[in-house]
Amino acid sequence: MTRTKSAVIVFVVLASAIVAAVSLDYTDTYVADRFNRAFEGGRYTPGQPFSLDAFLEYYDWDRVCVCSSDTPCPDLVTRLGRPYDLDVQSPSSWSLVFVKSYYVVAEIPIRRTVLGSPETATGSCFQRWKAIVEISEKGGSKRLLFVAE
Repeated sequence: MTRTKSAVIVFVVLASAIVAAVSLDYTDTYVADRFNRAFEGGRYTPGQPFSLDAFLEYYDWDRVCVCSSDTPCPDLVTRLGRPYDLDVQSPSSWSLVFVKSYYVVAEIPIRRTVLGSPETATGSCFQRWKAIVEISEKGGSKRLLFVAE
């Protein structure tokens, strides 16, 4: 085998490994699982404020954005600098999008029937230290509210 063929094979293998590592990022699933376990496990007291990062036990983010299909979010980008497309495309869902530095690290899609979006905060982003929330329960429905100003 010539050196050229060996170099091409090494390049293809390394390029495939890099593409796989970037595209198979499990952070979304990891953060969503933590949120769902904490929410379904009742790790909150209705009407009592709590820190979103402590609730998730996930700290690798600088700000969180509340996004939905009908409310534009700020200009979000991927790790590679490309525009970020929300996973949520349905009006029956909304998302918490976690950003570190300048790029999206995770998105948690949430159905409105499970947890209503914070109406006044949709399209807004909050620094991690200002991501103090509470879950209100009225008439059998739950809604996430950002309470830090």
